[in-house]
Amino acid sequence: MKIDSKFKPVETMMLKDAFNNSDYDFAKLTPTVLRVRMGGGVSIGYFYDFGMRIMTARYDGGLSTQPFSQLDRETLIELRDKLVELGGKPPELPRENNPAPQAKRGLNL
Repeated sequence: MKIDSKFKPVETMMLKDAFNNSDYDFAKLTPTVLRVRMGGGVSIGYFYDFGMRIMTARYDGGLSTQPFSQLDRETLIELRDKLVELGGKPPELPRENNPAPQAKRGLNL
C-alpha cells in the first residue's frame, strides 16, 4: 500500500504545553479557586473550585457546572499545580481509583 506524501501526521500538543501557551490567563481568586480565561477576545472563563470540586464555565449567555469526577484527572492535576504556583492552597485531589463497595450476595427485598 502506498501512502500519499501530501498527507502528514497531525502533531499533538501535550495539555501542559497548551496551558503554558500565552492564550490562557490564570488567576488565583481564593486559596482554593483558580480562574482560567482564554485570550484572543473570547469571553469564556473557567472557574475550578478545588474545595467544592466543581468547574464552572461562564460564557456569553450562561453558566455550566461540572463536578470534578467528570473531568480529566491529568488536567485537574495540572490546574491544581498552577493554583499552588500562584500561591493557592487547594486540598489534595481524591485518589483516582475509589472502588465501589462490593454488593452482598443474594437479594435485598
